[in-house]
Amino acid sequence: MIVKKISKAELDFIPTICLDPSVGKESIAEMQKGMSDRLVWIKKMMEIGLEIFVALEEPKNEEIHYKWAGKMLHSDLAVNGQVPMGLLECVPIECAIEPIKGENSLFINCIWILPPFWGKGVGKALIEYLITRAKDIGGVSTIAYEGDKWCGTSINYMPFEFFKKFGLKEIERDGSRVLLHLDLGAENPPKLIYPQYENLQNERDNCLVAFYNSQCPWSKLMIDDLNKNIEENPNLQFKAIKTDNREIIQKYGISRGLIIEGKPIIKRIALWNEMQKEIKKLLK
Repeated sequence: MIVKKISKAELDFIPTICLDPSVGKESIAEMQKGMSDRLVWIKKMMEIGLEIFVALEEPKNEEIHYKWAGKMLHSDLAVNGQVPMGLLECVPIECAIEPIKGENSLFINCIWILPPFWGKGVGKALIEYLITRAKDIGGVSTIAYEGDKWCGTSINYMPFEFFKKFGLKEIERDGSRVLLHLDLGAENPPKLIYPQYENLQNERDNCLVAFYNSQCPWSKLMIDDLNKNIEENPNLQFKAIKTDNREIIQKYGISRGLIIEGKPIIKRIALWNEMQKEIKKLLK
């Protein structure tokens, strides 16, 4: 296994990892527009410091069991002659698309390991590679989750306990969302920007307000899910707010999630099966 920083010319690895076979063919087809938006966003953000590290290994002509996708050849996963095992995406914290503020730190947007490579040290290799690069900057930060699942699945996405293993310590929390930071000499921890209730209340005429951005194709799928299903409830007012701009995040104190009647209900990406439960409460 090797870990390398990829360039704009190597973005072919990204769809293979973000829309891996475990997602399912139907969902992958639905998420193509979101994936295209993500690639455009990545190229733009690379101009201001975004970096993506990918763990790679040589393809093998052997059968593997792929969780949620069945059996396949290891070599079937190859892109440009190498098999991507996972990625870590980071950005200077000043440019983070999360409701945080800080400086002199690299902020982890996401880390995702393909299911066949879980428990094989891929995440460890990616984090350690990042920490080495961040020593000259002053710190590593991220928002992780404790006791929460991703998109209503069984997956502990960005798990709090995982990052703690590498020395990241809790700074603040907002429900299940935990701001973590590893001080590498800057001695200047980041801070959360909490939901700005006054501005959220100004959107109250729209019963449902969903926040999303281009960083993750699942975020666009969240909006598509709402648009598709909200037609069954014509009395509900729905508004989508895109948070690619930091000023929008600072205004509302939220980057992705669902607001119902001015109150943050879900502060991360969610899909319809999860959002529906909260919407039914509103309808009652």
